[in-house]
This record gives sequence, C-alpha cells and structure tokens, in this order.
Amino acid sequence: FLMQRIATFLFILFLAALTGGCATTTPPAPVRDARATPPQKQPSPEVIVPTPVASTPKAEIAVAETTPRVASAAPTLAEKAAAGKPDAMIPHIGLLLPLNAPPFRQPAEAVKLGVLAAAKAQPDMPAVRVYPTTDQVANILAVYQQAIEGGARVIIGPLTKNAVTALAESDISAVPTLALSVPVNEVASPNLYLFGLSLEAETRQVAQLAASEGRNAALIVTASNALGKHLQAAFGEEWQRLGGKIVGQLSFTSNTDLNALHDKLEKLQPESIFIAANAQEARLVRPYLSAVIPTYATSLTFGGQSDVLKNIDLTGVRFLDMPWMLQPDHPAVMIYPRSEKPLVIDSERLYAMGIDAYRLAQLFFRGEMPSRGVVLDGVTGQISLSAGRQFTRELTAAEFQADVVVVLDNAKP
Repeated sequence: FLMQRIATFLFILFLAALTGGCATTTPPAPVRDARATPPQKQPSPEVIVPTPVASTPKAEIAVAETTPRVASAAPTLAEKAAAGKPDAMIPHIGLLLPLNAPPFRQPAEAVKLGVLAAAKAQPDMPAVRVYPTTDQVANILAVYQQAIEGGARVIIGPLTKNAVTALAESDISAVPTLALSVPVNEVASPNLYLFGLSLEAETRQVAQLAASEGRNAALIVTASNALGKHLQAAFGEEWQRLGGKIVGQLSFTSNTDLNALHDKLEKLQPESIFIAANAQEARLVRPYLSAVIPTYATSLTFGGQSDVLKNIDLTGVRFLDMPWMLQPDHPAVMIYPRSEKPLVIDSERLYAMGIDAYRLAQLFFRGEMPSRGVVLDGVTGQISLSAGRQFTRELTAAEFQADVVVVLDNAKP
C-alpha cells in the first residue's frame, strides 16, 4: 500500500510540472482595441521634374510661365525635352540686346521686360530666347550668328545705331530681323527691317500737326545744347518742306535773360512757337512765351501724369506721345501689364517699344510678311510700313491744361 501511494504522489508531481511549463512558455497574444487609430503609411518620396533649360550656355531662355506655342505647331521646349531631343534648334524669336554693355544695360533691360511682358500676355505665341551682347561690333555679329544657329526664326535687335549699322553693312541677316534703331546708311538686306523711337521722326510729326492746324509763320525757341539744336533742325526742315515760314530762332540757357527773350518774341509776331528742349528746359522758358500763340513741343516735355505741379508750367503746350503714356484705356494698351518695378519715363517708353517689337516679330514668325500701309494698332502708336522697310509710328496729340494732360481726339499730324 505504501508503495502505491508513493507512485501516485510522484505521478501527480509529474503532471503539475508538465502543465505549469506549458502555461509559461508562450505569452498571451495582445488584444487590438477597435477604437484605436490604424497604423500610418510611410510618405512616398517627392518626385521633382526638372524644367528643360537651354543647352547653349550663352543664350538665356526667357519664356512665359506657360511656354508659348509656335503657331506652326512646332514642339515646345517641354515637348522636345520629353522626346529626348536637343533644344538647340527649337524655333523661337531671338532677342539681341546689349545687356552686357554697362552704358546700354538699363535701356536694354527695359526693352527686354517689354518683350517678355508681351510674350506672357499671349502664351500661345512663339517663345523668346534672349541673347545678351556687349557693345562691341565683333561680339554683336558673333552672337547674331549664334542666334541663327540656335534656331531663331526671327530676331529682334540690335538696339544701338552703331550695332544696326554694322549688321546692315555685314549683310549676314539670314532671317527677318527687326532692328531697334536706324543705321547711318540705307538698308540693302531684304531681311532687315527698322523699328524704333525716332525723335527726329516725332519732331517732323509735330511740324505736321502745327501745319494741319493752319499755322504758317513759326518761331523756334531752342535750348542751347546738342539736343535742342537737333530738334530745331528736324522741325525747321520739315516745316519748310510743308511750305511754312520760319520768322526767327531764339536760343536760351539757364543764364539767359528770359524777359529780353520775351521782348524779342513779341517783335517777331509768330503764328506758332516750337520749343526745342527737354521737360526741365521747357518749363523754364514757357512762362516767358506768349500764352495766346499756339505752342508745340515733343514728348520730351512730358514727364508723366504724376508730374502734376510741373505740368502746370507747360499749360497750353501741345505735344505728341504714344498711347502707352497717354491712353491707359486704349484697347491695345489694356491688354499688356505694366512693369512690376517702377521705370523712369524714358525706360517706360522703351518698355512699350518692346511690346510692339514682339507683336511685329510675331507677324514675321507666322510668315505674314507686312506690306506697305497700316500694320498694327500698337501701344507706341499706329504702326505702318513705309519705304526702306522702316516701320513708322503715328503718335497721339495731347495738350497740357493746368494740372492735367488732355488727349486731342481730332488732332492728327
């Protein structure tokens, strides 16, 4: 009996050890709370698509935020890049400006801003590629060739008279080229067209305006400097060509006795007066001229609508300027944005010239070669193509009246 009880006791101990070891070897599985936040996914890596850039390092790509499309359905920069093709020969409008020449950097920058503003306002038009140059003829001609080789179908520029003269004499213009100045000699190349802000052409229009209003005997009052003499010569030549008579020419400086000048004017008894001077000089002499004799001047006397107090000194003076400066509600002017950064008055006019230069370049790019006559209702005036492949601008007439400038709707040069 004793042996049986010992065997039973040992069996119970064996079972206890066996069940206790199984309970402690595997921990209980965790219970998930249905209300708990589900596990978060790891964020995917950001994919960055690079913007295509020019393969030619010397040429700066300057396009609208949406790359303009060429009217002939040529591939855009993005389409070329997507196809794995080089962009060196993408058809575009080349803009050749002396941005690397310190004396001309400011006017060149103003023209550039205007061209790019026009491109952004019309995103379905051809792209623009900017080709900076110095003011050296060799560099300008070399960069011009680079633009042609880079796929430029039309070129805007050069900007300066010397550069345009060199280009005209080189006879290398292989594509339609819209030069922004007038060369010294006549243009022979059939691809070279001229467009710019010619002060001489504007002065002739002032003479035409005075003649159209029935004036005959004119007195020219001239600032004694190179600019005044240049304006005097241009007005006098056109005035006599129109059959008018010049009764006298009076010059002045800041030291001139202007009362004595006034006395001379009264003895001459002119029917009209032309002031050959800039804004500051015109404001100096104007109070000593007759308030009843019709008086004319160029856009150089107009410093903008903000110069209210200064404009008062010029009351009664008639002048010509572009719609961009005088008519903000003009249909063509309203389309295009003003420069984001303030521009001085001369740069503002160059900015407007850049807008119209791009619009003219579009015509060439689309193969719409302009013919003689009115071509464009521009922000710089009514643009026509005249002899010698030169684009001329018909400006807007206005008059200083106390503290405002009033557009003369019925006045035509």
